Amino acid sequence: MDSLDDKHISQIQQKTLNYTKWLFTEQINLVFYDCTTLYFESFTEDELRSFGYSKDNKFNQSQVLLALAVTLEGLPLGYELFAGNFYEGHTLKTVIESLRKRLSVNRSILVADSGLLNEKNIKYLQEQGIEFIVGARLKSLASEHKEKILEGKPQLVYQQGDDVLRVLELSYKDLRLVVSHSSKRAEKDRSDREKAIERLKNKLSKSKDVKQLISNYGYKKYIKVKGEHQIEVDEDKVMESAQWDGLHGILTNIKDLSAQELIAQYHGLWQVEESFRLQKHDLLIRPIYHWKPRRIKAHIALVYMSFALLRFMQHKLKSQGIKLSVERVRNELTHAQVSIVRDRKTLKRYVIPSKPTEALKEIYRIFNKKYDATPYLLTT
Repeated sequence: MDSLDDKHISQIQQKTLNYTKWLFTEQINLVFYDCTTLYFESFTEDELRSFGYSKDNKFNQSQVLLALAVTLEGLPLGYELFAGNFYEGHTLKTVIESLRKRLSVNRSILVADSGLLNEKNIKYLQEQGIEFIVGARLKSLASEHKEKILEGKPQLVYQQGDDVLRVLELSYKDLRLVVSHSSKRAEKDRSDREKAIERLKNKLSKSKDVKQLISNYGYKKYIKVKGEHQIEVDEDKVMESAQWDGLHGILTNIKDLSAQELIAQYHGLWQVEESFRLQKHDLLIRPIYHWKPRRIKAHIALVYMSFALLRFMQHKLKSQGIKLSVERVRNELTHAQVSIVRDRKTLKRYVIPSKPTEALKEIYRIFNKKYDATPYLLTT
């Protein structure tokens, strides 16, 4: 790991990006971007590890911030590592400049969630001539915009699987604000709120600890305090929250795509979100047990290489009509094992391969590898 310095890590990123570009017959014109935090089993801070807003709910442990860019298919484009207390919204310029050095495109559309939405980023993207589709924080908009959203009539209604979407488009500071209402999302929002209120009522019946309930954000938005010790559910806040059930907004400077196309592009963000889940749960990128910045960077680079290889493998399988999740591919390969037995009389050793599944046979075939389940004598 000590041989993986910044120069080698840069080479790893470039070679990975080159292979991603080689897989495409057309230029890459969609870049999905997001950030996550990676925590340490440590309470110590330094120039890289620091305390900050944790997306893993590990607020009492030091962390680093990882920014990742992928294609619509989830293939890697690059990553950047920041100190744990670095504001997510300030990562954009660094990542864009890094990608532009490596990635040559005629038209690139950046797709990101609302964590990157601020006036400075919007101004930077427009100055750089970059088109974007970014999640909007609807409840944080000015009152006049919120009134238009809640009172506006949908201009487009369409079915998406078992979901019904109603779409309203507004103008916001020379940008297009596309607001969608999803019947499925509305049901989930309602259910989540009712469960939160039920938990709150149970807590109110057992405890009148004002500080505990006020400090819990999930409860704070639904309660009101009377005097010093009396807490009750605020029905007005509940009704106000219900108005926003199922609503989601995106801001964009793109003129030639329909609202439906913009929503479809934004929904592709699940690829980068799934990429983080893969790195965290399958590749165990965190917790990180290193403490030297050089080792931390090397650890991230090694996991990134593993992530890239899995994505490339998944892409090749898909191109041959084999749709397997990364977890399924990993499990199939992990269970391709052999047993070695020894004859007590002759002391000869024999290799007995495990019986391959149909999926494993397909994986080996596509990668031009032979899997022979016939037992054989071990001669070495």
